[in-house]
Amino acid sequence: MTLPDGWRPALVALDVDGTLVTYAEFHQPPRPPVVDAVRRAHDAGAHIVVATGRSMHSTLPLLDQLGLKDGYAVCSNGAVVVDVATRTPFDIETFDITDTVRYFTARIPDAVLAVEELGRGYRVTGEFPAGDLDGDVTVVPHEELVTQPVTRLVVRWPNGDREQLREIARDSGLPSVDYAIGYTAWLDIMPVGVSKASGLRKVAGRLGVTAAGALAVGDGHNDLEMLRWAGVGVAMGQAPDDVKSVADAVCGDVESDGLALLLDGYFA
Repeated sequence: MTLPDGWRPALVALDVDGTLVTYAEFHQPPRPPVVDAVRRAHDAGAHIVVATGRSMHSTLPLLDQLGLKDGYAVCSNGAVVVDVATRTPFDIETFDITDTVRYFTARIPDAVLAVEELGRGYRVTGEFPAGDLDGDVTVVPHEELVTQPVTRLVVRWPNGDREQLREIARDSGLPSVDYAIGYTAWLDIMPVGVSKASGLRKVAGRLGVTAAGALAVGDGHNDLEMLRWAGVGVAMGQAPDDVKSVADAVCGDVESDGLALLLDGYFA
């Protein structure tokens, strides 16, 4: 990685869970050192873009905690891009999940499924483990999940094995989906071609910023495309080895406020 002397990112794309907050702090605001570092970067002129698997209704409170009142946020792993000033989406990607629901219902009868209700919560086919979902949660029959295109389908297998779920997804043969495995037996199924990187490309285009001017920081498999897209991709210290392998650099872990130290290296 060769950067011009004094290079500073024009756009800073930040994952949330495992980057801005620890996984144990899902419902807590980022720690003060992290908030302060993000605000310094913003005040220095960088476009701060939260890029997360969280839904829009889960992301908006975090933007308030960071003090972000303008710019954009990439939610739902790229399917929803939000205008921060208006708190509304300016771009939404959806797809038909009929065949996908049939496949996973047949292969994993004890899995529970969910689809996002944009800005509100989720429609689900059964009870999710406590703390998995926030917002309004409504239980519906399977056929009510497929009445209209959705931004993503969540497959949660509470008693299942993560690696087996990965294999079932890989063997699906369904051409209409890409997928990103979460931190447990959880599957996010996205529209084809949708990722945090695809959302960031749209944001960068609106801002007049190139990928070469972007810094992206994350720790998960749903960050891989984003880390590859950015001029500088940085993996958190606790990230899996295959995530670190695609990054240009590795910073400290989330428990040690590694993001704050990284940002202060550019903006302090």
